[in-house]
Amino acid sequence: MAESVSLYEEIEYPFTLGFKCFTASLESSCPHWHDAYEIVVPVEGQVRVRYKGAAYTLERGSIMLINSREIHAFASGTQQNICLFLQFSPNVFKLDRSSDARIYNFYLNTADPSIRLRTRPERFIEAVVRIWLHSYEKKKGYQYLMHAEFFRLIGDLFAHTIYDERFLSDSNAADSDTYILDQLSSYVHEHYTEDICMEDICRTLGMSRSTLYRFGKNVLGCSINDYVHHVRIKEAKRLLRRTEQCISVIGQNCGYSNDTSFYRAFKSHVGKTPSEFRKEGAAPSSDGRIQGYISHDTGAVYRLVKASSLFAQ
Repeated sequence: MAESVSLYEEIEYPFTLGFKCFTASLESSCPHWHDAYEIVVPVEGQVRVRYKGAAYTLERGSIMLINSREIHAFASGTQQNICLFLQFSPNVFKLDRSSDARIYNFYLNTADPSIRLRTRPERFIEAVVRIWLHSYEKKKGYQYLMHAEFFRLIGDLFAHTIYDERFLSDSNAADSDTYILDQLSSYVHEHYTEDICMEDICRTLGMSRSTLYRFGKNVLGCSINDYVHHVRIKEAKRLLRRTEQCISVIGQNCGYSNDTSFYRAFKSHVGKTPSEFRKEGAAPSSDGRIQGYISHDTGAVYRLVKASSLFAQ
């Protein structure tokens, strides 16, 4: 059986205010969502992000903000990546009891040429870097410096990005998307070993074929067939790494009726054949099933950031 996947990710924060900054190396993740806002800053390599029906490639010098309760997915580019992440709770916008329950959507994505900023993107990148450096170095009083930099960043989002706002009661559309994704994921993970029929998915979700197609295109950024392949290939990669089963059996156990279809799908999604993937040996240990984190040398990231003029502090 494939590892069970919870599409909702619960974010835990080290501070009462509700934010954290960390580094991660990403392999791939399933489409997922969380209440937190998430800023992604690549330090090395490339990361591909599926968000709001589009695919973006981020590399060093790029920055992207994923808004609260938005479905997204990550995948590695041609080279292994290292990214800085800043996650923060919507509650940071409630500084006092008189604050109303509003959700803000900020438009910050240097990979999207249609989004304009009122300042250079480095202003935001350098802010995230400074927050992480304070967290990593842990000099006396670092918590206060982190909070100061964080609040300056929040202020810059309001001052230098285009944003819109809505009340929490207006979030039905986003909630509907996440509910559909949870139902779709549950069905696919229960039946990925079988010959999955689109009609069966439509019947389970209570959706027409055209509505399901639009959901895949506009929300997941891929077709439903591609999503099914994603689940199957992820399980195939796990079995190739952790078992000695022959490749044909792995393909059959992951829902492929013959070797040709398995090899074709695997090569299309991974960029190499199952045999080549297995010969490379075990990958670095995974730190998260939803996010697709793999372990990395944080000390090396620190030295890289400190040595790079791109991340001037």
